Amino acid sequence: MTWYYQLLLILIVFLSLVILKKFLPRKIRRKLRIPYLMIIPVIYCIFMTSLTQLELSVIPFLFFGLGLLGIMMTLVYAYIEGEIIYRVFFKSYFRFCGLAVYGLFIPLFILSI
Repeated sequence: MTWYYQLLLILIVFLSLVILKKFLPRKIRRKLRIPYLMIIPVIYCIFMTSLTQLELSVIPFLFFGLGLLGIMMTLVYAYIEGEIIYRVFFKSYFRFCGLAVYGLFIPLFILSI
């Protein structure tokens, strides 16, 4: 899969999510976060780009690293605050996962051009 097909896939998914968000009820529209849903096609593009450029998939290493990050964040929250507030934990964890996925995709995308 070449870089322009990946860019086209991401743009199509983004535009369809924006259009879908406009037709949803107001209550659901406020809760729908497009950057969180865009992680799925970006992970697919990371998989295809890493197979093309490196001839091995980076996805298992990414998931392993994010799993270790979740365990470390859980231990730190439990040690510092004495309890784990699930809403705060998952919100910060998914934000960091999004940053990690986008941070991995951008160099791979630049290398593929």
